[in-house]
Amino acid sequence: MFFQPLPAKDKITFTNRIGKKETGTKIRFRNGFCHDGLTSVDIQEIVKAGGRIIKILDGIVYEENFKTPPYRDYILILRDLRNKYKREGNITTSRHLWSEATLKANNDSHVINYEKVNDSQFIVKINEEEKEFDCTPPKSIRLTPSHLGSFVLSHSKKIMNNFIHVIDGFYKPEIYFTDTDSLYISSSNWDKLNEAGLVSENDYCKGKNDYGDGGIIFGLYLVPKVKYNIILTSDGVLKEKKTFKGYSNDKISVEDYIRLASGHDVTNEFKKPWVKSFTNGVVIPDDKQKKVFRSYLNLVKRRT
Repeated sequence: MFFQPLPAKDKITFTNRIGKKETGTKIRFRNGFCHDGLTSVDIQEIVKAGGRIIKILDGIVYEENFKTPPYRDYILILRDLRNKYKREGNITTSRHLWSEATLKANNDSHVINYEKVNDSQFIVKINEEEKEFDCTPPKSIRLTPSHLGSFVLSHSKKIMNNFIHVIDGFYKPEIYFTDTDSLYISSSNWDKLNEAGLVSENDYCKGKNDYGDGGIIFGLYLVPKVKYNIILTSDGVLKEKKTFKGYSNDKISVEDYIRLASGHDVTNEFKKPWVKSFTNGVVIPDDKQKKVFRSYLNLVKRRT
């Protein structure tokens, strides 16, 4: 069974199950095409009906091509480089290693310096000197292999399945919420994970409690990337932790989560993103844009 296959799709002509020629899009592997696939719901139904998962492989099949998994060493190299650049104060290079946005582009000499005020505002010092710009597109240089993201994601899913299997999460409702690399479960399962050797603060591919000796006492999980938690710290202090993809945390209140859970739409206004160009440097628009999160989308996603 393969989870998260290589997300490369080709439009091809093939012979379908009844022997007729058909043109469509197929997921491509190294040595052929994926004829059919199962969703996570399909897999759960098969397991509930008595089916067994004999073996879980990574999304990209390397067992016949490589003697050792290539992604592990690569990720360790990136981790060491990131720590090295952080120690040297080279934040620009450190962020580019992990594909995070950097406001000061290497080819934009208009921006002299920038200082972060909060999550959505920066103080920018711009060079007003007039000069001639070379508008020749720079050569695209990829420092990481294009399929690295597939390796990382499929490897993460494989690790997550190990945790789910130990707490019997495939059969019992032990998981409240899940993301690419996190599980929201009861603290009663912690001993099971520890006995299975899946818990460590520093080891690679091991789990840890992000809240230390504390934990979540209230959680509102609406859709993927949209959740609200109240945390009780080890010092007995209550804190809130908000996640709302597409919105800034300072623009979202607990009332918005309650409205969405109650079937109402959530609307907010935001400043439009900065625009960078060779001629004008960084341009900060004055007008705003409106984002609406529809409650019916929330209900549809929760039902599926």
